[in-house]
Amino acid sequence: MTRQQLMAVLPAMVLAGCASNATIKYPPQTQQQAEIDNRQSTAYVAKAATEFRDRDIVVPAYFDTQGLELCTFDPANESDGCPLKKPVLRVYFDGNQVQGKSELAEALHSLDNLNLSKMFENQVVGLNRFRIVTRDQSAVDVELDTQLRDGGASAVIARRMEQAPLLPDYLLKIDTLKTADTFYAEYNGMAQYGLELTSAVLNPMTKEKLSHPNVGKVRVRGTDVRAKSELVFTEVSGRYYTGFDYTNPDNVRAVMNDMASRGFDIMITRLLSEMPATAQVQGFKGNQVTLDRGQNAGILPNETMVLFQYEAGFVEPIGIATMTPSSLSAYGTVVRWKDNDLADGIRRNAKGQIYRPDPAVRIFAVSVGTPPDFLDKRM
Repeated sequence: MTRQQLMAVLPAMVLAGCASNATIKYPPQTQQQAEIDNRQSTAYVAKAATEFRDRDIVVPAYFDTQGLELCTFDPANESDGCPLKKPVLRVYFDGNQVQGKSELAEALHSLDNLNLSKMFENQVVGLNRFRIVTRDQSAVDVELDTQLRDGGASAVIARRMEQAPLLPDYLLKIDTLKTADTFYAEYNGMAQYGLELTSAVLNPMTKEKLSHPNVGKVRVRGTDVRAKSELVFTEVSGRYYTGFDYTNPDNVRAVMNDMASRGFDIMITRLLSEMPATAQVQGFKGNQVTLDRGQNAGILPNETMVLFQYEAGFVEPIGIATMTPSSLSAYGTVVRWKDNDLADGIRRNAKGQIYRPDPAVRIFAVSVGTPPDFLDKRM
């Protein structure tokens, strides 16, 4: 049973176990909310290539094509001039603030920020646009102990000499604010949970806070991950009676963990918008297009990419394509060609044959954000 299925069944099990004939009546929508910031943050998901119109085919912000020829894709020895050099990150969760009624907020303190760090590491590392220095020291220690037992100290020391620990280029610092409150209707109450994630990127050598990438603040509510009916409860004489058991720390942690996971999804979509994948076009054949980079440059499955010509600092869009990466390259389909002379000329030259761009006038592809199905299939 998946986590989602389990959490869908749990409220029903709680209700079934209550020896009560009380009827749950949901608070009406007109009730005034508690005074916590409930503005919802949404994921930044790119449009599918099929949804682009001609006027939409423009180069997105933050693209970088300077120095692509310098890229070696050797993680241990990448050129500093390569715009695709993956920054080494260490993630810190700090500022663990909790606000709310004591009986509701008590369980929030047990949502450990180190565990949040590990969750975020697991979600962001699959993007292949960063190298992550894990804070999961306990898992590392267990593995090193196992290797010492199985292979001996000399073997472990030899491997360590060949593989020095990564030192982070940047720190991604995330402050958390967790809130818990209730509001009441005539018969029942509803548990309200909120989570704010505020991020900053720091250079550990210079102590500078950097403006890019700018993930900003993410807000998630309990009702973003649970139906309102699952958070409704009944009290008798001021004590919990039936419905959502807000006094059970496991219940609260389950909701908050799902809220954190959704918050991480949103942060990742912002990172993908701020740090697009870039590759050079190798050739066209009909509506097919191939790129000289793939998963090694962070191109994701079903990636929507704008094709454009870059010459002497001038950018001229050519079309919009959907790409499928292999490990070292990518291929895809031009879904819509830009209505201009450059795109018309390339289409004519690529009709029934392979057209290779002039090396002196290069054509690039740049991603426009998180692929439409990425959150459903990968997060």
